[in-house]
Amino acid sequence: MISRASGIRVILIIVTLWTPVRAIADNPSACPRIQLILDPHLDEKKIQQAWGSGQDRKEGAAILALKDCSGSTIDRLVLPGPLARLDPKPLAGVTIPTYLVTVDVTAEAGSYNGPLTQVVEIRSDKLSFVSARDMNGKLSLIRLASTLKQSWKRSPSGQRDDILSVRCEPLDDHFVTRYRRYQASPDGWRLFERITNGLWEADGAFPERSLFP
Repeated sequence: MISRASGIRVILIIVTLWTPVRAIADNPSACPRIQLILDPHLDEKKIQQAWGSGQDRKEGAAILALKDCSGSTIDRLVLPGPLARLDPKPLAGVTIPTYLVTVDVTAEAGSYNGPLTQVVEIRSDKLSFVSARDMNGKLSLIRLASTLKQSWKRSPSGQRDDILSVRCEPLDDHFVTRYRRYQASPDGWRLFERITNGLWEADGAFPERSLFP
């Protein structure tokens, strides 16, 4: 399917429907629907080849668009790069439709750069990146990196999906590892964190669930 955004021809690569979730299978015309729009010079094969390379890209930034039943764009988010993927499976146990979108922001060198995943929700026909509140009341965007010293994954917990994130970083003359758990609640997303001494790197196994708060 071909559309136009900001005067540029774009190809709709990935389409996900919502409202209700069952309507994805039963009614392909369900709406509103979220679409990932890529530069027309990109396709999945090119994305696969370039993913994680850190090479400069000349293509235009990817766009998340929210379409109504007529196919008109009712909201959009410009993503921080051209190489992007949208997970078609919404997060379970969240009261509003919530998705994970990943943009490859890898640089050529460095152990703290790589693909960046953010949480996007559809609320009142608007797309927005999701923030979480920590135990001190501070609100910050949920940013999930996949690098040499960072990783994350979905973690089913009963009827909902939590998000687990691990990050190792230097502190004074040693390393500490941050274990974070993001959980949806009726009053918004919450962040729980546990910090321990020690080194963790992504070439090893993802930490056991018991290490997270």
